[in-house]
Amino acid sequence: MNLESELYNSEHIILESIKSFLSKTLPQLEWDRSNKEDTVLDAGCGPGGTTFQFVLPLFPNVKKILAVDLVPEAIEFAKKYNSHPLIEYSVANLEDWSTLKHWEGQITKLVSVYCINWLKNQQNAFRNIFKLLKKGGEAAIVFAVESRFYDAILEVQNNPKWSSFLTNIETLIPESHLKKWNSTHYKKMLEDIGFEIVYCRNEVTTDVMPSEERFRNFFSSMCVLIPHVPKDRREELKNDFIEELLRQNGRNSNGLPLYTSNVLELIIRKSESSKI
Repeated sequence: MNLESELYNSEHIILESIKSFLSKTLPQLEWDRSNKEDTVLDAGCGPGGTTFQFVLPLFPNVKKILAVDLVPEAIEFAKKYNSHPLIEYSVANLEDWSTLKHWEGQITKLVSVYCINWLKNQQNAFRNIFKLLKKGGEAAIVFAVESRFYDAILEVQNNPKWSSFLTNIETLIPESHLKKWNSTHYKKMLEDIGFEIVYCRNEVTTDVMPSEERFRNFFSSMCVLIPHVPKDRREELKNDFIEELLRQNGRNSNGLPLYTSNVLELIIRKSESSKI
């Protein structure tokens, strides 16, 4: 995944819809009950802001919170700025079982926030989650099934001004966005793997960004197109991408940028009777 790591880490925005899921929905569903025998995994923790600010308060009494991400720079940032005695940060990839297998069957609770949407093989990631969980263990997962961020990526990629640089590249646009998958698709996928569906909510959300500067810095740091154009034109591409993203999402009555996506919230359980 191509990130402007320093910019992404320093400008990381925790969306209000994510805050609501972690700090309101999960406690309401009694998902915050834990003890010192529990091991929690935050899969796709990024720079650790969500882990420190929201996952840690959910589980103050657990044995350990493991927090992993595939971007080494993000993990280094997390260790430096979002450290805590209960949190252990490390590099791992939710799609690559070889980076996870030493935790097989040890995880009581797994949290994943806006990670699944970046993965090529989402089904494989969910299989790995299943193998990580203890019998009776649960995972709380939230991610964008569709997003206007991806629409803006596609629009810029197909613009004749840039298309010559951007053919045959990996844009990390998930299959769910292109094929417009919804909760029905994921329920079947998860049940086929062996999960019990505890909670499932599919909703279009619109978040208000804190400022245009934060909006510009955060989303341009994730624009996977930028590394593929000549260095002397990257700022121009960045500006075009942000302008397209603003056009796609609009602004509120106070002029602040909006961000709209189709979000899936899940709580899934590995059955006590599971053979794995």
